[in-house]
Amino acid sequence: MKPPLIVCAGIILLASSHVCAQDRLFLGITAGGSSTHLSGDMPENGSYTSKTGFSGGLIAEFALWRDIHLSVQPSYVRRGTGIAYDVGETEPRDSLELSLDYFSLPVIARFMTPGGSWFVNGGLDLGYLLDASLKSINTGSEVGVKNYINEVDLAMLVGVGKNFDLDPVALSFELRYTQSLLNAGANDQLAAKAGISPRFRSSGFQLLVALLYPL
Repeated sequence: MKPPLIVCAGIILLASSHVCAQDRLFLGITAGGSSTHLSGDMPENGSYTSKTGFSGGLIAEFALWRDIHLSVQPSYVRRGTGIAYDVGETEPRDSLELSLDYFSLPVIARFMTPGGSWFVNGGLDLGYLLDASLKSINTGSEVGVKNYINEVDLAMLVGVGKNFDLDPVALSFELRYTQSLLNAGANDQLAAKAGISPRFRSSGFQLLVALLYPL
């Protein structure tokens, strides 16, 4: 085993033994809604508009210390955007909707206030594309565009939330902001279909609720 691997293994063992000693392992579920949009190169004569989405998944949370938790949250997430075009009216008209479905794996460091009532957190979210579709609002027709979107997305996230003790479970609410770090477009085919440049990224807010059960 190479020295860096030995160091990593030692850190993991120390963290695991600390968690077990403190009996501070939590398992739970989470769900919520989101408002996301795209940023980047705009379509010709068009603009991106916000689109609502949703998420649901599981939580495994470890209390590394009393006021610092490590949270892993595998989830299904739907993101997307509306695309509005200038048709000579006062406001651009929504014409297309791009929906992106991901298997999401946020890894989060959560910092608790004294007493554990409030928390702030930050981390990274690794996403794997499950499906992507482009829908025409005018006709209702929908086409798959998964081949034109990169399979992997990496995003940064920050959040703030509040815990409620409902012994034996804990209920938490969190407002989270997520910003993709990688361009989502895989090639120029999406530009040919909808005028969307490959150089775009998703961002937006999520309102999440979670139930955690201590083990």
